[in-house]
Amino acid sequence: MRAFIFPGQGSQYSGMGRKILSIFPEGREYIKEAESLIGMDISYLLLDAPEEELKDTENTQVSVLSTSFLWFKYLEKNNVRPDFVAGHSLGEYSALLSADVLSFGEALILVRERARTMKRFYGKIKGGQGAIIKLPLEKVMEIVKEFKKEGVVTVAGYNSKSQIVVSGEERILKKISEVVRSKKGRFIPLKTSLPFHSPLMQKAEEEFSHFLNRVNFRKPSITYVSSVIAEPIEEEERIREVLISQITKPVKWIQTVEKLLEMGVNKFIEVGPGRTLTNMGKRDFPNVEFKNVESMISEEKYERV
Repeated sequence: MRAFIFPGQGSQYSGMGRKILSIFPEGREYIKEAESLIGMDISYLLLDAPEEELKDTENTQVSVLSTSFLWFKYLEKNNVRPDFVAGHSLGEYSALLSADVLSFGEALILVRERARTMKRFYGKIKGGQGAIIKLPLEKVMEIVKEFKKEGVVTVAGYNSKSQIVVSGEERILKKISEVVRSKKGRFIPLKTSLPFHSPLMQKAEEEFSHFLNRVNFRKPSITYVSSVIAEPIEEEERIREVLISQITKPVKWIQTVEKLLEMGVNKFIEVGPGRTLTNMGKRDFPNVEFKNVESMISEEKYERV
């Protein structure tokens, strides 16, 4: 069985929409409709925006979701469909869109509002995120526990067996990076603009909940596995609950992939920009097939997936 997995923030890159729009010209109509709906120059974001502009969380969330949606529609046109869908953080909205829980317009409005709320309400403390690799989870948890005594920091994502994301105050992250290096690990600052999935986003979560409570979700047409709880969800109200809580809760990505494997998935296709999820999957599960849609098209393998 096949799962489509959708990337989140950090997967964006300048020109990320060029390939899909060159092979899927119908996508330009979707983008035109979206631009008239939310009043943003999405074409510019997908084709020409520099990396620095794409780091702004509003630009990131809208452009990553749009790129993922276009790739999904392209695969759908070519009769490549999933049995399961899941998304990493922001990617959950792409997964829900692909499962007909939300329309493209609804998903765009939601992620734009999500981004704006995050920017408005996360507070005055400067924060960020970083990935720790080459250290066991137990050691990372010890480091985080120790630095919680000095300020706000938490595990924000269980990305893979060898990569844990931490989120919190920038000054604390700098100290953690030094400790990680001293223990022969690596600390990689992420291409995100805010301390997502941390207590610093609590006010944003509360404010965004008011907006989400006005949205009418539909039952998934494809089995959807949430990376907030690493379990499948069918009930519309439960979907609302996890989307509210995901702003401060960690991303359980490795647990989500393991759940999909347990449910019988043997092929994963990363649908969206970049190949972050593909690379992590190949490292953690070398005997399972992980492909990124961009490279599949480059290799002209999409007809055989």
